Amino acid sequence: MLPLFLGSIIYNKRREMNLTQIELANDICTQNTISKIEKHNIAPTVNILIKICLKLGLTLNDVFSDFSSKSSAKEESILDEIERDVLLKQTSSIDERMSSLEGKLSNNDMKQYELIRGVVDYSNDNYDVSLFNLDKVLQFTKSANDDVYTLLAYLFKGLNYLGQEHNDRAQYYFQMIDDSVDEDSKLSNASDLEILFICKTLAASYNEMNLPKESFGFSQCGLRFAHSEHVSYFLDELNYQAALALKDDKDEKQNYEDHYNLALYLAKSNKNDSLLAKMNL
Repeated sequence: MLPLFLGSIIYNKRREMNLTQIELANDICTQNTISKIEKHNIAPTVNILIKICLKLGLTLNDVFSDFSSKSSAKEESILDEIERDVLLKQTSSIDERMSSLEGKLSNNDMKQYELIRGVVDYSNDNYDVSLFNLDKVLQFTKSANDDVYTLLAYLFKGLNYLGQEHNDRAQYYFQMIDDSVDEDSKLSNASDLEILFICKTLAASYNEMNLPKESFGFSQCGLRFAHSEHVSYFLDELNYQAALALKDDKDEKQNYEDHYNLALYLAKSNKNDSLLAKMNL
């Protein structure tokens, strides 16, 4: 659902800059599209929205603030908060926070608890311990394909093997995710962050493995999901991975430049220093 204020933000900023709809639309979309966006009749694609923001000097925080954080409006458990921080690489005090939960969790919570432990161990290059904890996750989920913790366990098992340069084993687990879901699949217990994390991580992993077609597929899956759900997690990294996947394809030069420039704008807007470093900026 498009927030009612988005069209108004674009309309007011365009008028403030003394631009006509035709001038704003130039090199982005049609004048009719701008008109429909401003009248709240359609939601712009993420790419069009970012280009509009660039031309109007708006940040994604200006237009995404209400609905990119919609999940924070509902009450989160302590485990949810810890998992979110771990996936966003905000790992301070994780061990202390996890220790405070010992003996207080239900059996249903244990799959999430063990997943977090497996991710932290992976981040510390403790591959064997990480794989052991991720196998516990699969025991709790019974490897059910409609449980996001099954897919996250497969993902991090693949990352563990990729970190040990066992690309064939890594690809086996990544393919398990691909085989388990398609864009019509429903993961009832998945958050927007988890879904986009899976997409951007698989896109990056496939690029690392020199499999650009698979990388581009997952980056596009993530970008489509972000557009449909109006969320902005990892948009910079998804566009960057899409650009990397297209870099050596001479027939996709314009598409490559579009994704690269969007990734650059978003990385600067998000102050994503690690991504900017990868882009040598």
